Amino acid sequence: MKISILTLAYNHERFIRESLLSVVTQTRPADEIIVIDDASTDATAAVVECFMAENSGRPFRFIRNEKNLGLTGSLAKAIAAANGDIIVMMAGDDVSKSERIERCHEHFQSSPGSMALICNAEIIDEESCLRGSLDNCNGESGLKKVSLSGLRVGEHFLRGRGACGAAAAYRAQVFRNFRPIRHGIYAEDEPAAFRAMLLGTCDFLPERLVRWRRHSRNLSHGGGLAVGPEMAGHFRKCERMIDQMISDADERSALVSIDSVPCLENARQGLRFEKAKWSLWASAHEEGLNARKFFEAALRCYKLAPSFKRFVETVWRPCGKFMTPFTLQRLMKRMRSTK
Repeated sequence: MKISILTLAYNHERFIRESLLSVVTQTRPADEIIVIDDASTDATAAVVECFMAENSGRPFRFIRNEKNLGLTGSLAKAIAAANGDIIVMMAGDDVSKSERIERCHEHFQSSPGSMALICNAEIIDEESCLRGSLDNCNGESGLKKVSLSGLRVGEHFLRGRGACGAAAAYRAQVFRNFRPIRHGIYAEDEPAAFRAMLLGTCDFLPERLVRWRRHSRNLSHGGGLAVGPEMAGHFRKCERMIDQMISDADERSALVSIDSVPCLENARQGLRFEKAKWSLWASAHEEGLNARKFFEAALRCYKLAPSFKRFVETVWRPCGKFMTPFTLQRLMKRMRSTK
């Protein structure tokens, strides 16, 4: 069983050396290490090349994008280049603990039906100081195998768990048995976890095998997104992410009997509700405050919600955003930032 580590980097000159050092000090060495630099504007590429020269005996492959492709574009390129049976994800600013690859190898060897393994993580800051923990396992104390079986109508397929891609490893089939993940979606992590459940199980291991760096330029937790129209674009990307998962479900059901993927229709219905939710959030932030568009999105939420209680829980916050003018939202944000 060959293991490929994919390290996706963009403007990580400050962190990439620490990240790569954690890769080459694993207790079970990786069979292939692919680093892809997404047209960084800083010295990331130079740091990578220097590190590779210092570790010339390691199975490194370095890919430099001529233009910025974004997360999903770089991922598709790295997946196409990878030869491993197991794909271990990393960002160029994160750190893997020394036993991570060994634990992933042990798990997939002993669990042939497992298509993904997601662990917990420590949260570190720009100085690599511990700042907290990321609980992807929703408080569980032992390994949990999660499938679509038993999924209730309207329930999210992860059932409260997290799918952080930086803390995930996948069998290569998660990517190779489907079309490439589309460009322009919010992130690859939930679609990849959903694909794992379409093929088998997505497993959750409550061990902190990753040090996940949280800083101002993170994709998920950066400070660059402002209230108003800027956020609408973010929520539209979330909509497209849901479209990706619905398309994957359709693709899988066209190849196999629907009975072989229990509760697939319940999963689809839950995803449609999630898409309606993101559409509501987007319309609440778009410039011009289009009331008709907003209420059409709210009506879709109402029709797709599994209960009236769930509908109310979903719509009250975007309703508040919609009713508050952007100028006031920005003023409130500036006042909070000066405290």
